[in-house]
Amino acid sequence: MWRPSFAQEYDGTPVDRASAGVLMEPKCDNNLSAWEFEACKFMSHQAFSNWKVKLLVNALSAMNAPVDLSCVRCPSEARHRAGYSPRHNRIWMCANRLWNPFEFRRVLTHELVHAFDFARAKIEPTNCVHMACTEIRAWNLSGECDLWTKWFTFLGQDMINQKQRCVKEGALASLLDSDRCQDLHLARGALEEAWQPCWKDHWPFTTKPDLDTRWRDNPMLS
Repeated sequence: MWRPSFAQEYDGTPVDRASAGVLMEPKCDNNLSAWEFEACKFMSHQAFSNWKVKLLVNALSAMNAPVDLSCVRCPSEARHRAGYSPRHNRIWMCANRLWNPFEFRRVLTHELVHAFDFARAKIEPTNCVHMACTEIRAWNLSGECDLWTKWFTFLGQDMINQKQRCVKEGALASLLDSDRCQDLHLARGALEEAWQPCWKDHWPFTTKPDLDTRWRDNPMLS
């Protein structure tokens, strides 16, 4: 999996505290243009107004594990457009590959679910079952596989079980892109073992986000 340019430097430095808060760092990647950073900053501010992002950020703050957010320039061949570092509790977003604010919000929510899982449980990055569980939850809760998001892709298919297939395919792809779970049989076995409990786990949301019909103001229109 590709990592941003500052990953090596961070891995070699001691960590006294995971993070200080949610912030933007314009100097985190010298290859990032000012326009790309401003666009990333604007979309992040819009995302922080979303109820799901707010809930996850508040939950992390309550557990004394707030995240840092960095905008970076990612190479064109990198499959991922964002990532999370559990060592430094830092989320990085590819500012040169995310232009849609709704997509940015879903990808950020995905990474925040990872951050929440690492804060609430003793997840071993070398344990494929642990990693499969957090990937299942991230793909399920972020909205990336919701029917209204993927309706055009799902059109003409079995709509009832399509979200589960999308979550499984996304989680499997993420596992295969990791350093420890690149063996297909190992990744599939870990995914099947983690599926039942982790598919049903939507904490810290009190109900499944895609079924939560409570009225909320749209931050994009405010």
